[in-house]
Amino acid sequence: MIKLLCVDDEPGICDILEKTFKPIGFTVLTATNGKDALSIVKKERPKIVFLDVRMLGMSGLDVLKEIKLMDSAIKVIMITVADDEGTRGEAKRLGADEFVTKPFSSEALEEIVMREVKALTVPKILIVDDEPNIADTFAEQISVRFNCEVDVAHSGKEALERIKNDNFDVVLLDIMMPGFSGIDVITKAQKFSPQTKFLAISGYDSDEVATKALKAGAVDFIHKPTPAKAIALKIQHILSEMGKYQPRTF
Repeated sequence: MIKLLCVDDEPGICDILEKTFKPIGFTVLTATNGKDALSIVKKERPKIVFLDVRMLGMSGLDVLKEIKLMDSAIKVIMITVADDEGTRGEAKRLGADEFVTKPFSSEALEEIVMREVKALTVPKILIVDDEPNIADTFAEQISVRFNCEVDVAHSGKEALERIKNDNFDVVLLDIMMPGFSGIDVITKAQKFSPQTKFLAISGYDSDEVATKALKAGAVDFIHKPTPAKAIALKIQHILSEMGKYQPRTF
């Protein structure tokens, strides 16, 4: 079951959300303050969090910031009384995924949650290579084999920005790129996206390069040239271990 956490200092709101989502198969957790909410997130790792913006003590924005530092993949839906542009902008900057304005209907909440659940279950893959034709070939081969979202980046810096702004499950990463190397990407990205799995690839047939990549945090290493089909099978194996592999259906 998907875990959903409701955080609101009005117990009645938590009750409404529990009655809405528990009957349709969610495990619903509740908290009435920020401190308890963060303890639950740390222990239970819910996939989705409904979070009130205005609470006594620790504010919703403070809680949002801490949640995203723990796990940027957690979907956070902010609940607010007033649709204030300044608050909305700050929440977006901190990583909020959606907004709900009180009063709300159960139907509207279900629609938002189901949309977020769909985003959670479809794996996202990033292909990083400074040779565009290679990146495009890998992306095409993966797209025809998996039900997934595939994006490409052509430099280490571009890859790091993509990873910061999205929740990628697997990154196929060329290690030896000019300027910002693949090792740099893995080292920096793990600080804010620890759930992302990195599959390193390099044209340098060197045990030293492979060792550096694995020590940095890559889950596996592939030497070029390797057929795109074989790389797709490697990614399939990683997704299967994560419980996210979905075969392409036509």
